[in-house]
Amino acid sequence: MANTIKMPQLGESVTEGTIERWLVKEGDTVEQYDPLFEVVTDKVNAEVPAEIAGTVTKILVPDGETVAVGTPVAEIDAEGAGSAASDDDAPAAEAPAAAEPQPEPEPAHAEEAAGPAAVEEQEDAPQAATDEQPEPSAEPPQPQPQPQAQAAESAAPEAATEEAAPEPASEGATEPAPSAGNGAARMTPAVRRLVREHDIDVAQLHGSGAGGRVTRDDVLAFIDSGAQPASAEAPPQPATTTAAPAQPQPQAAEARQAPASAPPATAPAPPPVPASTGGDTELPLSQMRRGIARKMTQVKQTVPHAYTVIEVDMTNVVKWREANNMAFRAREGASLSYVAAVVKAVTETLRKHPTLNSQFAEDKIILKQAMNIGIAVAIENGLIVPVIANADQLSISGVNGRIRDVSSRAHSGKLRLDELQGGTFTVNNTGWFGSVTSMPIINAPEVAILSMEAIVKRPRVMEVDGADVIAIRHMMNMTCSFDHRVLDGAQVGSFLADVRKALEEWDTNTPLG
Repeated sequence: MANTIKMPQLGESVTEGTIERWLVKEGDTVEQYDPLFEVVTDKVNAEVPAEIAGTVTKILVPDGETVAVGTPVAEIDAEGAGSAASDDDAPAAEAPAAAEPQPEPEPAHAEEAAGPAAVEEQEDAPQAATDEQPEPSAEPPQPQPQPQAQAAESAAPEAATEEAAPEPASEGATEPAPSAGNGAARMTPAVRRLVREHDIDVAQLHGSGAGGRVTRDDVLAFIDSGAQPASAEAPPQPATTTAAPAQPQPQAAEARQAPASAPPATAPAPPPVPASTGGDTELPLSQMRRGIARKMTQVKQTVPHAYTVIEVDMTNVVKWREANNMAFRAREGASLSYVAAVVKAVTETLRKHPTLNSQFAEDKIILKQAMNIGIAVAIENGLIVPVIANADQLSISGVNGRIRDVSSRAHSGKLRLDELQGGTFTVNNTGWFGSVTSMPIINAPEVAILSMEAIVKRPRVMEVDGADVIAIRHMMNMTCSFDHRVLDGAQVGSFLADVRKALEEWDTNTPLG
């Protein structure tokens, strides 16, 4: 029985995904939870596992194509024996379609069942049958009465159909092959990334891990052996990307000429991209960067952003961390993060301000019961936001451990799909690279994001025993971007004031839990 594999939803606001590459090919046998393909969105690059064990009978969406969530992308035969039978029956099923013209709804039905490649074959077959005319095709033994020119014309569509039909099959056989070998199907994402960085043909690798899995040591050993990368066709690619920007110029010229004979457009056309000149380098956008660009543009165009910045005295938090960091490192093997303290203060404050822990849904606002805090993590090829579920129920030590865990696995590409969904509020730490103010974009459909800036020593005027004094304090700016459809400045200001109070009055004896 064939089971359809669909594009999963990798986040509440994600509506589509791009199949970066298939890790299997048609005819491969997979076990449940074996990786099938890599999918890229604006949030993550993740492997999608097989829901059931069986044989991959059809791959409906090729590498590099972007499809909506829920779109069928492959079929798996759970019994494992249906693949050969379905392949043998396919010509018999297509023969009647070629002999008798089908009504219009039939090709649409075929599109749902067999994908775009099969639809092209189905559409070609009725067209060939129409050109040949149904009556003469029923009497093939009498071709003599036909003039030679007419016979040549009727034979041409048949030849064209026979030559066009194998083309989708050959593409399906050749395209996934380089990226769906045994080595590619038996690597972790980190090892696969190492293989791509060094441009290594996976067919040359021999796995020493369990079940033939290629390990990092196998790849490093192959590199140390001095073997040359197998891909020799990569250099011509920059030539095509260099020539591409020149194409929009004639279109732009036509656009400038259009107003002379037509009324002006309501929105000005974007300026043409200038062609690269000598010394310029063109970097193609990765799938993740394309997704980020698309998502950020959509959010900024649809969500009215507003911003509030406050100054927080973090001196008590700094003293608390300095008093506990050495013991914590000895016990946990990692440093105590300021982000954990801020997340703890945020979750306690969100209880008093539930509107900031909500989502905008066009005609209503959904106040979320759970406090699932997203932590923005910068990775090599983009930015993703893993989610710490029920962060309000964790101790400071628990929050610190979860932040370290998801951050580490985000860099190695090992996050699970459920760890990228369900966020209700996001904390962003831009201070680690020294920023003092920023304007983060909201992670819609959430309605607010809080950005931590650098903690720096600054003079501050304080009142001590009724007198004003100047003291050197550890200060930090905090920026809150919020959705002005849901929140106003007074609500956000009140929320930030309570967060500031929780941090400035931080008890230096606060337990780590």
